[in-house]
Amino acid sequence: MGVNRRRQLHAALSLLLYPFALAVLLTFAAKLLFGGRPTSSPPQVTESSHGSPHSQPDTISKTLVVASTTKDDTTWLSEIPPSLNWTINNYRVDDPLTPALSVPSRKGNEAMVYLTYIIDNYASLTDVIFFHHGHPRAWHQKLTSADEVARLRAGYVLKAGYASARCLPGCENVVSLEGGEPAPSMDALPLMSRRDHLFTLLEKFLEPARFPELEGTVPENLAAPCCAQFAVSRERVLRREREWWVKLREWLIEAPLPSINSGRLMEHLWHVWFGVEPVHCPSREACRCHVFGLGDNCESYFEQEKYM
Repeated sequence: MGVNRRRQLHAALSLLLYPFALAVLLTFAAKLLFGGRPTSSPPQVTESSHGSPHSQPDTISKTLVVASTTKDDTTWLSEIPPSLNWTINNYRVDDPLTPALSVPSRKGNEAMVYLTYIIDNYASLTDVIFFHHGHPRAWHQKLTSADEVARLRAGYVLKAGYASARCLPGCENVVSLEGGEPAPSMDALPLMSRRDHLFTLLEKFLEPARFPELEGTVPENLAAPCCAQFAVSRERVLRREREWWVKLREWLIEAPLPSINSGRLMEHLWHVWFGVEPVHCPSREACRCHVFGLGDNCESYFEQEKYM
């Protein structure tokens, strides 16, 4: 074979092999640079959930007390995982599911249900009771009702005694009681203001002899998250005698006020009845961490719970 012929063959082989070698080299370099890296970013997590609700300890006995009507979609109750061991009492006030889940009157909206449950079950209360409306979600809820129940940190409620299911950045609906007067009779209530209604209830039902530090006098102001969805411990219910709760329900039945008004009065007062300071406005972050375990900076709040 001539010299020229060999040169032509060498050039042809080089031309054929060069792209292949280049491809191998580029592939190797790519593996070195990008190997093991994801091709896309993982989804961004905007808020931490501290512990799955399904992993919460089941040593605390819990009851969900629901105030509902036939108009409410209560199918969400079936979404609560059985593994969470909630005892569910659904008081459907306009068509009771059982005689044991009925109320003596429909006055006072959900307050009648809550008080009836306490009175009828006073001697056999569970460690924690979550009082809730029957709707699957409402304007005042960030979570669905099923999620609220599943995520409720019963251990915190047991320590704190009371926890609102609504978490706000600060106080809302602060009611001044300064200058309030008690109603001279039940018949006078419709002619009096909300301030006087609250003053009347507080003067009648506060127990200064038993709780002088919290209930010495009618407070100047009231404030707490709205809407009557909250969890309490058995101890906070039992701090008042059963007869006290009976008398409060009797007042609700006898008061000549529309249910929307008398129920609203109780919304302002639940936290007081359960031994919380009159102006009770935890921060939104503290509430979401303590009550539902939701937030990016919950560790400090959990640390506080160790000393409660």
